[in-house]
Amino acid sequence: MKTGSDELKVCHLKTAVSNGAKAVYAVKEVTMSRRITMMATMIAGFALMMLVVTSIDTMAQGKDPNERGRKLYVQYCASCHGMDGKGDGSVANALRTPPSDLTILARRHGHFDRVRVENSIQGELIVPAHGTSEMPVWGAYFRRQQGSSVSTLNVYALMKYLETIQVR
Repeated sequence: MKTGSDELKVCHLKTAVSNGAKAVYAVKEVTMSRRITMMATMIAGFALMMLVVTSIDTMAQGKDPNERGRKLYVQYCASCHGMDGKGDGSVANALRTPPSDLTILARRHGHFDRVRVENSIQGELIVPAHGTSEMPVWGAYFRRQQGSSVSTLNVYALMKYLETIQVR
């Protein structure tokens, strides 16, 4: 019984016999495509393994898994929202729209809506304060500065950090 792969080889062999060099090129092209797919799969697997190892290492060393989000918050958010997230940052009084108290998002919406928070950070949710030049849309900023993958990671880290500062 022939498998799909065997049939493909037989098909290429018949074509190679009848078309000469053109078929050899087609066989090489299929082989190269498989190699690229295998390499991409191996790279993705390696990246996932490194992420898991890093996460395990972080937990084993007792490091705060939300440290990335906290650092991003301090760097990009604290000047408006304050170090504690209550909306009383050093530039808050200079803004036309007062910054939100980020510690009561869960209370305000009945639960901590992760998707809503991520969409706010990325600029996909219309928030009056985000629509002005006073407050950049961080998702777009991160993508321009660091690329799409790092942007997604940063937005997620910020969301996870905000989840930890919610008033219970």
